[in-house]
Amino acid sequence: MFTAVRRFVTIGGSVALTLAIYLANDLTPPQIKLGLLYLVPVLVITWYEGVWWGGALTAGAMALRVVVEVAQQPDTSLAIALVNQLPFAVVAGIAMLAFHHVRRTQEALARLATQDQLTSVLNARAFTERLAQELERNRRYPRPLSLLYLDLDDFKVINDSHGHQTGDAVLRLVADAMRSSVLQADVVGRLGGDEFAVLMPETDAQLADAAAKRLAAGLRNVFKGTPTVTASIGVVSCAATEASTDELLRRADHAMYDAKRRGKDRVVQVAL
Repeated sequence: MFTAVRRFVTIGGSVALTLAIYLANDLTPPQIKLGLLYLVPVLVITWYEGVWWGGALTAGAMALRVVVEVAQQPDTSLAIALVNQLPFAVVAGIAMLAFHHVRRTQEALARLATQDQLTSVLNARAFTERLAQELERNRRYPRPLSLLYLDLDDFKVINDSHGHQTGDAVLRLVADAMRSSVLQADVVGRLGGDEFAVLMPETDAQLADAAAKRLAAGLRNVFKGTPTVTASIGVVSCAATEASTDELLRRADHAMYDAKRRGKDRVVQVAL
């Protein structure tokens, strides 16, 4: 919904600004050159909607520039007016490509700051920040909240026996399996090594336990061949807790180690 509204505002605002520039350009004397102002809406729509939208608005702006030039300079032929738009088209094209490159670079840097490069889930810092936000909301509006803490069983053996490339492939598959096993509103993060976590807002203890067991079973199905991969999962659930992010992670981590002590490949749940 928000994306649709933003897109409507961006496109509608850029078109409206283009028409406003046209009116201003048409009403002012020929000695006053306002044609370069068309670059403003062109670059705005390029930044938010992409080069194709920028190109479409550039074509529209060039047509309006031709209309004004022919109207204000009757001795100028249509062919000459069209040729006069070539410098504007070149400048607009270069500017659009530069803006597009900067936008893609910015998005890539934003992903690097928040995503784990190997698995594309949230990295430890970003996950902890998201957990802190949910805990703050949980304190103000008491609602159930659960945290899953997952550690692969005997992952070092996989690396030693099959190599680190296989180990990396296993981690990517685990992250994919986790994303497909939880709800869209849940947040998956890699806390380091072979340790993952899932933040589950609006999820009580019963639902979290079922989700954790479903995830453990899903990993067994994903890795039916060699290497065999299982996970020990700790689950902590709460509502309106005053616990900090460190405390919640520590309790979930302890539950996970309890699962390992009980024989691995299982789920242990605790409540705050």
